[in-house]
Amino acid sequence: MSDTTSFGTMPSTSRPANGQEAEGLLNQLLDHTSNGVCCYGLEGRIRWVNPAFEKLLGYREQQVIGKVPSEFLMGPASDLLVITRLREQRRRGEPSDEELVHYDSNGRPLRLRLRCIPLKDSRGRVEGYLGLQTDITQMHRALMLSHSQLELLEAVAAGQSLDKTLRDLCLTIEGAAVQVRSSLLLLDDEGRTIVAGEGPSLPASFMLFTRGLKIGEGVGTCGTAMWRRKPVMTPSIAQEPAWEGFREHPHALGLDACLSMPILDGDDNPLGSFAFYAETGEVFDATHHGLLEVAVKVARLAIERYRRDQQLTHQALHDSLTGLPNRRLVRRHLCELAEQAQPGEMGALMFLDLDHFKRLNDILGHDAGDLALKQVASRLAEMLGPQDFLARHGGDEFIVLLAPRAGGPREAASRARQVAEQMLERLQEPLELEGRTHQLTGSLGITLYPRHEEGYGACSQQVLPAGKAEHDEIDREESDAWSHLLHQADIALYESKGAGRARLCFFAPEMRQRIIDAARMEHALREAVSRQQLSVHLQPQFSLPESGEPQLCGAEALLRWHDPQLGMVSPATFIPIAEESGLILELGHWVLEQVCRELAAMTARGYALPMAVNVSQVQFRSSEFVPQVTRLLAQHDFAPELLRMEITESLATDDEAAMLEKIDQLAALGLSFSIDDFGIGYSNLSRLRRMPLKELKIDRSFINDLSHEESPDTHTTGNEIVRAMLMMASALSLDVVAEGVEETEQLEVLRRMGCSRVQGYLLGRPRPMAEVIGNAEARLSKG
Repeated sequence: MSDTTSFGTMPSTSRPANGQEAEGLLNQLLDHTSNGVCCYGLEGRIRWVNPAFEKLLGYREQQVIGKVPSEFLMGPASDLLVITRLREQRRRGEPSDEELVHYDSNGRPLRLRLRCIPLKDSRGRVEGYLGLQTDITQMHRALMLSHSQLELLEAVAAGQSLDKTLRDLCLTIEGAAVQVRSSLLLLDDEGRTIVAGEGPSLPASFMLFTRGLKIGEGVGTCGTAMWRRKPVMTPSIAQEPAWEGFREHPHALGLDACLSMPILDGDDNPLGSFAFYAETGEVFDATHHGLLEVAVKVARLAIERYRRDQQLTHQALHDSLTGLPNRRLVRRHLCELAEQAQPGEMGALMFLDLDHFKRLNDILGHDAGDLALKQVASRLAEMLGPQDFLARHGGDEFIVLLAPRAGGPREAASRARQVAEQMLERLQEPLELEGRTHQLTGSLGITLYPRHEEGYGACSQQVLPAGKAEHDEIDREESDAWSHLLHQADIALYESKGAGRARLCFFAPEMRQRIIDAARMEHALREAVSRQQLSVHLQPQFSLPESGEPQLCGAEALLRWHDPQLGMVSPATFIPIAEESGLILELGHWVLEQVCRELAAMTARGYALPMAVNVSQVQFRSSEFVPQVTRLLAQHDFAPELLRMEITESLATDDEAAMLEKIDQLAALGLSFSIDDFGIGYSNLSRLRRMPLKELKIDRSFINDLSHEESPDTHTTGNEIVRAMLMMASALSLDVVAEGVEETEQLEVLRRMGCSRVQGYLLGRPRPMAEVIGNAEARLSKG
């Protein structure tokens, strides 16, 4: 049987033995099966093909009879190894089952499964082969697409950049589709304007023309699809009005059809679009719609993941209340500014703290406090240049970075001072807080950067030891130039607050030393408390009759500290440190406890000596103060009027209502009050009348100005001031104690003026409590 013989039916050697009926049924099967079937001889030349073969590969039977399949079906993607293997199996007379790529008459690649079955004659000799070709193109594409989709999703989960993910997606979808080019467009956060896109098979100019276009009805195929929120197909760009003005871009590539599908989020808002471009709209079929659906799903996941990551990054680097950058972002920005600064350029880092902000929260509430912070942030931002930087450090603290400019330290300091003064002035403008106004002030600490001469111009980081994972971020921040500069600005801020607040201060190296000394002093003070190196001394107070010797009438309790190395440490040194560190709460309670114990002991012995105790503002503001005093009075048996509390006249200025309420509560227990250092603060007479006072203590600075000789030719301003104080106290029915009496002349002037009580070194220095009480009891026994 010749290989070139054409058969209309199967060869006789392979026909069924049961005759014409079976042969007819088999021919019907070959004519109607969806699998391509061809019969070829031992040399591989085709003898006949069924209709499905013609339909699958696009060749008529007459075109292929006598040809070897590899002569017209192979193409660029065909695997020569598979073809060689098929030939070897045919030569050996063996069946085969392979997957290979063939190309149809239009050059379209098809992935086929080819099963070759040997055809044998009655004697068992192979006389040809029957080839069964099953089209698995779509199944293979689906499998590859599923695999690629999984890889893309894994890349998204691993944090691959959005642009690479979308580019890979375009390439993957194009690989599964045929005769099309893809594009993916992205919208801005508001879903209105095209801001980016990917089109690996399209020139950059094609993608560029879409940038900045606003979506809408009639804005190309993609703009319309995103606007309508549903797929749109344009079979002819040349005839579509929506492409008017930019159809030359696809036409330059020979493309005249577009199929676009919008990428929508869970709330049906457009995120972008995925589109196919083709030479003609006849290319698009159900396969392309299915591929677009896959592309849109993957793109949505990638875009939403990217936006979620961007949101989390923004939240990690910005303050949630004001929207300003936080300390992490400002630190990064400072490093960039410092490293980019040219020689001779300097900037400034400013640390701003709002004065008494807690008072605003306590009076108006935290909602009003949050509103105030937003308004402050807005005001500060308005005053900065485009290269400058504003951040919220936390609480009521802000950081300002002035970008480096040419001119050196003097010019940088001058500019920083000018900006800082404008900020402080702007802060003092009243804030509108839910129908109420409130005025704030701020304090500023300033340092200049970069300081290359001091070795921290760049933001290099030190190598940190392993472990302590929870503190690594903090450690890193504290190890570089950022923390160094911030520390300097913080020190300067501390100085400005110590100087009276509502002002600015530049960092100077000696400030650091003062901070170090204060820290050492605080540590030593804590040690002194634990080792009981503190003691209570008493300074006696005397009544001053019109004639005769002054008479002991009371005493003031004073805290003293004797350190083995430092010696006697002045209260003027350690009391401010105790207040700053919070130790004053423990110290103040301890002093009050010692006084109560001694008053109870004296009472038990039948003696009474009124004692005054200085109460720190920090101690008085504590919510535990009134309960602590109540407990002490309950524990120690003495008349409460023997205990007098000395407070400063500025105490009630922070929150007058709350302070007066505490004073009333203590007065109800039988305690009396004295205004200490009267005259050196803001004296509000209406407040003095409101407080249950027994006594005013005239500050020593006024006593020092007293003059013994009073005449028209002698400057006697000090005398007039003291005389006025005495008259006011008399009008308010208050006792008066003149502090700091150190000279006899001062004593006599006060006697003539009618001052009833005095205290000072002239009559008695502070001495240990036991010694003063012993002497007092001796005097009282003699009296």
